[in-house]
Amino acid sequence: MPHGRNPESDKRKRQIVLELQNRVGVLEKKFPNRPDWYLSAADKIEIFITDSKSHGGRRTWFDMANSDIKALASHPAGFIIFVLGYADNFLVVPAKDLAAQLRNYHGNLTEDGRYHFNLNKRGNEFEQLPNWDLHPYADSFEMIPKVIV
Repeated sequence: MPHGRNPESDKRKRQIVLELQNRVGVLEKKFPNRPDWYLSAADKIEIFITDSKSHGGRRTWFDMANSDIKALASHPAGFIIFVLGYADNFLVVPAKDLAAQLRNYHGNLTEDGRYHFNLNKRGNEFEQLPNWDLHPYADSFEMIPKVIV
């Protein structure tokens, strides 16, 4: 296991990958050193999976590099899947939608250019992107087009 990897998080991500493969076919890792970034056959779909689970009073939070968001948004079918602590509780967000929301970001970027996203207490939006309703993205693999394999 690479340094800093969480086995439970990796297990949830693997479950998501298995579900996705039923929809889009085989997924391969895009980069050897980026285990959470996938491509479908013929590069038709690009997916980044990130996971967070609330525990010990700490709410669900994610961080993503600006460069990663831009790269995914430049793909015609680039998606970010935010796993909300359980493999059956996730958001499927077109990367273009997230990139468009960044102009409304209320927070500080980290020194290395990462955005932080915390779910609010109701779980319907990110605190740093107020007024962006996340319900349309909830548990919706339908956002990702089916690929004929």
